[in-house]
Amino acid sequence: MEIDPLADALPPRYAIESDDEDEYNPLTTERADQVPIVNVKIEGQFTTGYPLVIASGPAGDFWANGANLGEQQGAIFVNNIQVGLLFKPSSTRAVVLVSEATTALPLWSMNKYVDDILDRLQPSAISILDVYSIQSYISSEPLPVHEAPSRYLSLRNITLDPFQSFAPPNILQSTSAAFMSAMNIRTLSSSHQSNAVILLLPSPQIPRTAPSQLSSSRLSRPSGDQAWAVEMMVVVDKNLFGVVDAKRSGTWALRSTPAGSAFGLSKKKQNLAEVGEGSMYI
Repeated sequence: MEIDPLADALPPRYAIESDDEDEYNPLTTERADQVPIVNVKIEGQFTTGYPLVIASGPAGDFWANGANLGEQQGAIFVNNIQVGLLFKPSSTRAVVLVSEATTALPLWSMNKYVDDILDRLQPSAISILDVYSIQSYISSEPLPVHEAPSRYLSLRNITLDPFQSFAPPNILQSTSAAFMSAMNIRTLSSSHQSNAVILLLPSPQIPRTAPSQLSSSRLSRPSGDQAWAVEMMVVVDKNLFGVVDAKRSGTWALRSTPAGSAFGLSKKKQNLAEVGEGSMYI
């Protein structure tokens, strides 16, 4: 009687694991990724139909420090985390939203955030202040960092001196882009032609990656290299309101930055940006 010496031995490793991940197994069920729930809450009383000026991220915070916006009139929360601060300055008829100055929105929350704001305020036009990365900007004529211009992107075919156009194949992947996309869809689906314009300040830093989760952790403060010239900010401020036909009185002037404050927000505004710091409004 012949005995197989390998009869009781374990099969080779490849015989067990080969193609385990490649072959379809009908007995295996994969759980689909759950889409996070986005709950947007907008506090404050605002009349609809007015222009909306949005100052986003580090550029928005730096601008807000010299814009003399007055007292905060409202707030926008995403999943109970404050993301936006709403103002109604007496110097203009526009509503001002300082967005993502203390936190950054994940991609999965941007569209809901944008749609709820536009549904609530129903702006006649919007202008947005944000940044573009000099390092990643594609151009046939590369410029030194110190010569990089401010740029703009508009739904309408306009010329906006002294800004240069934000030209293809460059793209934006931020909440500002979501605002532009939403305004474009609303314009195409209605007879009213609402305009939307993004003004982009040059930034020497690489583009900020959207986080995977929304948190209340404070963003790092911009370095001195990212402080924009007062002359540039004065022009930006003028055009930010001018493109939405909401010219305001006064001139942009940078105020002193208190030590320890988040970006350029004053200590008073910094406290408002904290969830659970007493009253939501001034």
